[in-house]
Amino acid sequence: MTLKENINREFSRVTSHAGVSAAQAFSVDTGAGVLECELTALDNIACAFNHFTLSTDKLAGASLEQLKRISESLSQKLSYLLEPISAVESDPDGCTIQMRSSPPHKDDDGTSYYELLVRRGGQLSLCRYTKGSGAGRRVIAAHVTREVFHRLAADFTAAVSP
Repeated sequence: MTLKENINREFSRVTSHAGVSAAQAFSVDTGAGVLECELTALDNIACAFNHFTLSTDKLAGASLEQLKRISESLSQKLSYLLEPISAVESDPDGCTIQMRSSPPHKDDDGTSYYELLVRRGGQLSLCRYTKGSGAGRRVIAAHVTREVFHRLAADFTAAVSP
């Protein structure tokens, strides 16, 4: 089965439990690792998730330079998100690249942005956050079409595959 078929099969499994009325675990083997999400909404056209994480052993011994190349590649590919993302910080001790929306979305309610972490331990993790004035940040659901969900899965998988 293709990655898209595996994702669609998992979407069907999730919706067979009377749709998504509460956060549902979602897990698919991509061939390069395991894609896990916490789905908060799902219909025939779109979905929402609290996190989108690819765990893989392909990054177990990655250098900071390799992680930077992966983050640069993802920055170019993920142009279909609400805001473009780019690297904002690299942690040589933790061997992690932190990427964020650049620029973030600002409105009367505060600031919303994506954060993507690329970690040597073998993880690419995407979340959406909001931060109101005078308040701490909190995770909010990222809303995407099913097509964008499929593209994210394919782009994350391609980023860690040689």
